[in-house]
This record gives sequence, structure tokens and C-alpha cells, in this order.
Amino acid sequence: MKKSVDILGLPVISINEGNELGTAKGLVIDAAQGAVAAIVLEDGKWYLGAKLLPFTAVAGIGENALTTESSTHIITIQNAPELEKLLEADVKVIGAKVLTKNGRYQGKVSEIEMDETGRIVSCEIENGTEAKSVVEGEQVITFGKEVMIIADDDAAQIRHAAPSPSPASQPHPVAAAAATAEPVQPAKADAVEPPKPAQEPAAEDLSKKFDDKQRKYLLGKKATRKIETDNGVLIVEQNGEITEEVIQKAKLAGKFVELSMSI
Repeated sequence: MKKSVDILGLPVISINEGNELGTAKGLVIDAAQGAVAAIVLEDGKWYLGAKLLPFTAVAGIGENALTTESSTHIITIQNAPELEKLLEADVKVIGAKVLTKNGRYQGKVSEIEMDETGRIVSCEIENGTEAKSVVEGEQVITFGKEVMIIADDDAAQIRHAAPSPSPASQPHPVAAAAATAEPVQPAKADAVEPPKPAQEPAAEDLSKKFDDKQRKYLLGKKATRKIETDNGVLIVEQNGEITEEVIQKAKLAGKFVELSMSI
């Protein structure tokens, strides 16, 4: 099982060529299937269009890199219209509000966990307290852009998330053995505060850096076609200059990906 933080930020390596193909910068969610369909790559060549690695083409996900058999598995939006639709839908899951079918608010999704096929097997939920809970993937009714709907909570389907063990929390073998012996008062002068575990970068921080870089690239470019909101409000005319205002309108209307693909 892997979480989004285990993937985002990893270099993507071709096994056959031995080349670094880019960096994993985002996840493409297939809401209907409840799965990660592809991984968005950043390779420094956004002017050639977004690059995607289908999750089915992932050979392995390790601590230091994500691997695929060949660079031929990397595809562009033009060659994957079904993935383009998923990008336009812009369902991220992480950050979505969680409601039960009977309308009870549970919190927000802070992390997702997926199996080797990309299927989302669980979602971690936080509700403003230190305690977190987990809902299993099969209990999710709808993966929405802003709201995730889960089965009614009267069957105790939501479980508490187990805290991740850290080196500081693991008992020392000598200390474990001493626990069964007669207790001894520790020497205060020798007390040492345990080291704090290093924190991993939050998925939302990686996503923000990714968006900032894309925004800087778009500024000043010309739109190749007219882009409107779903209800017909103009975002930018064909051949219109992309400004901060245009980018903001596109983000609010869920058209940022469409704008990025139309320069």
C-alpha cells in the first residue's frame, strides 16, 4: 500500500534506458472507479504539453524513486483524451469534505492510500482535532470534486487511524526487559529528550509549488482558443493574453487544466 506522500516528489526512472523522465507532481483521480488513473510528470518542458504516466505502467514505487519499464509509457494529453477528461474534472480527493449519506459531517480528507493497481483502499480524515479516522474505500459512495460521500455512520464504519510508529516511540530492548523488573527511578540529570522524527512535505505543499511554477509559465502567453465557464462566462478570448486575473478566473471555474492545455 502507498500513500500520496510516498509518490509525490519522487523522480520517475526508465528501467530500460536508465534515464530520469521527470518528477511525480500530481495524481489523476478516476472518481467513477475510485482509483488513481495516472501520475502527472513535470519534466521542465511544459511548452510541449503535460506528460502522464498511467498507473498501470508503474513498475515500482520505492523510497527514492518511481520506476517504469520504458519511456514509451509516458503519454501526452493529445494521446489520452480519457485522461484529459479526468484532468478537467479535477477531482483530487485530498482536501474534500466528508459527509455521510444521511448528511453528517465527518471532516476533511487529509491523505489517501492505494494498492498496487491504483485503487483507493482508504482515506484518512481529520476533523480539527489531533485524532484522525480512516474510512475504507468500499464505504465511499461518491468521490466528488469538493465533497466525498460515504455510507451512513450508524454501522460504526469509520475507524480511528493508528498513529504511525516513530523511532522515538519504539521501546529500546533493554528498556523493554527492564519493564518486567523492579522499577528504578531515572536520573534526572541524564534525561535526554528523544529526537523528533523528520516531517515529510505535505502533499498540498508539493501541489502548491507545482501550481506556482505552472502559473509563472502561463503568464503572458496567448490562448489558442476561447475559454468560458460552464455557465458561459468568458474567461479569455482566443488569442487573448493570459494574466493573473485570467488564471484566477480559470482556477475558480475549474478550467485551469483546460487553460494550461490551450496556449
